[in-house]
Amino acid sequence: MVTPRSFAMNQLRTAGHTNIAAGLRRTVPRSYERPLAVLKLN
Repeated sequence: MVTPRSFAMNQLRTAGHTNIAAGLRRTVPRSYERPLAVLKLN
């Protein structure tokens, strides 16, 4: 379970988020779109 969490945190940091909690709050409202945008898959 640690691997997906670490991956998500590293992707948020790569996207420029210095505060992981704030980055997660920003990602959650459209949970189906934001992770794809962070990974540049959309």
